[in-house]
Amino acid sequence: MRGSNILKSRMLKLALFGAMTIIAPLPAISQQAGGVSEPICTPRPVSAVFASVVELLLTPGEAFSIDQLSPNMLQEVGAIMADAEKRRAQDWADLCHYAEENAELLATHQKPHIVFMGDSITEYWKPADPGLFRAAKVDRGISGQTTPQMLLRMYPDVIRLGPRIVHIMAGTNDISGNTGPISDEAIVDNIRAMIVLAKANQIKVVLGSITPSSGFVMRPGLNPADRIARVNSLLRQLATEQAVTFVDYHTPMADGAGGLRGGLANDGLHPNRHGYAVMRPLLEKAIAQADRRRR
Repeated sequence: MRGSNILKSRMLKLALFGAMTIIAPLPAISQQAGGVSEPICTPRPVSAVFASVVELLLTPGEAFSIDQLSPNMLQEVGAIMADAEKRRAQDWADLCHYAEENAELLATHQKPHIVFMGDSITEYWKPADPGLFRAAKVDRGISGQTTPQMLLRMYPDVIRLGPRIVHIMAGTNDISGNTGPISDEAIVDNIRAMIVLAKANQIKVVLGSITPSSGFVMRPGLNPADRIARVNSLLRQLATEQAVTFVDYHTPMADGAGGLRGGLANDGLHPNRHGYAVMRPLLEKAIAQADRRRR
C-alpha cells in the first residue's frame, strides 16, 4: 500500500511539472484545398492552477511538496496534461504563446530595451520580481522549453521586436531531455545560432549561465550537477568566442554539490524570490556591460 502511494505521488509530480511546461494557447488548424495552412493562434487560457503552483515555487519557505495541492488542483492538472500532446503536435516550438503580446507591442511602434529568451526560470522571473520588467524589459520565457525550440522562436519573439539587447538563458531542459537526448555540443550550437542571429540583426547579447541543480523533480534519480557545470564552461567559452557578455549565475548560487544553495529554491531547480534576488544585481551589471559594448 505504501509503495502504491509513493508511486502515485511520483506520477502526480511528473504530471504537475509536465503541465507547467504546456500552459499555452492551442492553435486552430485551418484547412485549404492545397492542404493545411498556417495555425490560427487562439487566446492563451488563464490557469489559476498554474499561477498558484508558481507562487508556491516562488515564495521562500519549506520544500515544495505535491501534498500542498488540493484534489481540485490535481484534477485540473490532469485536464491540462490531456491537452499536452495536441498542443505539441500543432505548435512544437510554441510560436503561438506570445503571438498576441508581440502583435500588441509591435502596434505601439516602441522597441524594448531588452528581451529575455529562456525557459521556466526566465518565465517565472516576471511574477517573482515584476518591478524588474518595467522600463522596456520584455519576458519571453516558456516553461519546459529546450534550445531547439527557442531557436525557432528567436525571430518572432526577439528579432521582430527590435530590442537593443537579448538575454539568453537556456539548457536546463535540454539536460533534462524534455525534447529528447541531446549532446553538450548541440546545446551550445543552438545557443551559438541564437547569438549569430541576434548579432546579424544588431542586437547585443547577454548570455546567462545555467543555474545550479543537483536533481530534477521531473526526472527522479538524475543528478545533472556535473553536466550543468560542463555546459556552463562551454557557454563561457562561447561568450568569449562571440564577444558577448557572459553572466555567471551558477557560482554565487551553487552549494558544494552543485545544487542550489539552501533558501534559494523550494524544489531544488526553480529559484524562489530569494534566488532571483541574488540573480538581479548580476543581471543588471551584465546589461550595463552589454550596453557599453560596440555592436
